[in-house]
Amino acid sequence: MEEIKSKIKQILEAKQIEIKKLSLLAGDASNRKYFHYYSSKKSYVIMYDNDQKNIKKFIKVTKILKNFVVVPSIIYDFSKRSILVIENFGPTKYAEIMTKKNKKEIYMLAVDAIFNIQKIRNPDLPKYSLNMFIEESNLFFDWYINYLKTSELNLLKKKFNKLFKSCFSYIETTPQVFVHRDFHIDNLFYLHKLKSRKCGLIDYQDAVIGPCAYDLVSLTQDARIDVPKQLEYELINYFLKPNFKIKRENFMFSYNLLAIQRHMKVLGIFCRLSERDKKDQYLKHLPRVKKMLHENLKKEKFEKFYSLLSPLLSYDRD
Repeated sequence: MEEIKSKIKQILEAKQIEIKKLSLLAGDASNRKYFHYYSSKKSYVIMYDNDQKNIKKFIKVTKILKNFVVVPSIIYDFSKRSILVIENFGPTKYAEIMTKKNKKEIYMLAVDAIFNIQKIRNPDLPKYSLNMFIEESNLFFDWYINYLKTSELNLLKKKFNKLFKSCFSYIETTPQVFVHRDFHIDNLFYLHKLKSRKCGLIDYQDAVIGPCAYDLVSLTQDARIDVPKQLEYELINYFLKPNFKIKRENFMFSYNLLAIQRHMKVLGIFCRLSERDKKDQYLKHLPRVKKMLHENLKKEKFEKFYSLLSPLLSYDRD
């Protein structure tokens, strides 16, 4: 960590940029690191990522989003040196300011942000393909259910992939839009000083073109916090009201199928973070994610998914 801080200081000093204080802000599930950078007048956030591809994607998607929602301004671009100095939204992350009193209001604002990003027409982004969905759900078998023999795992993967492919048309027939892809409370900020667009977004570099329900699922079935069922229903209705051309039955099937796939992916990723990267803090969320997966599997029309996956959830990894 000190080596990274030293590198940042050298770059800023070489550009004659004042450094009053530099402190670690946070890391995330990737190898990306964030720092607080203070000058005498203002504070910023420094994003450090030694993967040039990721930084380029962040810059590209920032440009796509900035006319539709609030995203952090890029103050200094030192991407060739793995560093971006970006706007600091302050201590207003959803996870930190949410209360019983403001919960519904700020969740509605988050759905408004989803509306806005879905207005973007033909952004130059990859499509959320069937193969991408399959690769993600395979993480469940590779990392969460990795106590089975390889032959058994491969058979389970094959059965699930065949089943998922048979239902993929439901996902494809819903509107294909801009998808943030990681739309949860740790990536949302309440910007109360703004008159409109009060929900600020971060961590959007993996954005794709995909199903309209995806970001809503990420928000309402969040791995990191319990969202009351009544609020989830209200947010679904709020989303569907202006999208009246979408058949509710098709949307809800897609919504639940995406929830199953996403929860499988998250269980795999959180176990991988622990076992491979020694980031055990994500394990505390396993019981919540497993519970949400089980609830979606019990929905009508998902009997085959339930028969295949439910026995695997009885294994206690919590």
